Amino acid sequence: MTIIAAAIKNGQVCISSDTQLNFGSLQVNSKYLVDKQKIFQVGDNALGFTGWSATCQIMEHLLKSEPELLELSDRMTIFKTLLKIQEKLKEEYFIDTSEDSEQPVESNQIDGLIVNPTGIYQIGSYREVHQYNQFWSIGSGRRYALGAMHAIYESTETAQEISEAGVKAAAEFDDSCDLPLQSIVINME
Repeated sequence: MTIIAAAIKNGQVCISSDTQLNFGSLQVNSKYLVDKQKIFQVGDNALGFTGWSATCQIMEHLLKSEPELLELSDRMTIFKTLLKIQEKLKEEYFIDTSEDSEQPVESNQIDGLIVNPTGIYQIGSYREVHQYNQFWSIGSGRRYALGAMHAIYESTETAQEISEAGVKAAAEFDDSCDLPLQSIVINME
């Protein structure tokens, strides 16, 4: 798993993540990894993904090979983008969309956070998109991250300090997360 946190404050939005890789109970610290990046910048967007390593690599490849597919200016545009890439994920990347037959729609097996000059957006595996106006977190340790960001939001000046506090709290208390962290800061509109 991983932890990804984002915050908005004083005209900036920041997304931060840890750098640990996990294979079940095996924890791989970033000092052993070359490919420890979990957040990616595409134009004026930064995206971070949690979950299976394979699906995160699929999204990394898609971001690098076809950045023109990504229209991410607002919640409904992000939703339409997720609809456009669904078939590509199934046909070209062989994502198994089956989960529980009780589910109303098929899964793309991808969860992530997107930050850009218009805000913070969470994307879920059923293509749901939610926008947040102060901070949010996804992944293992998200409860610790949300608590830490909530605790310091009013007393801290920068989005980077807030999002990094979330990642640090998750790394401290959740064994699926570890430092060092990485962050990307983007100016808001």
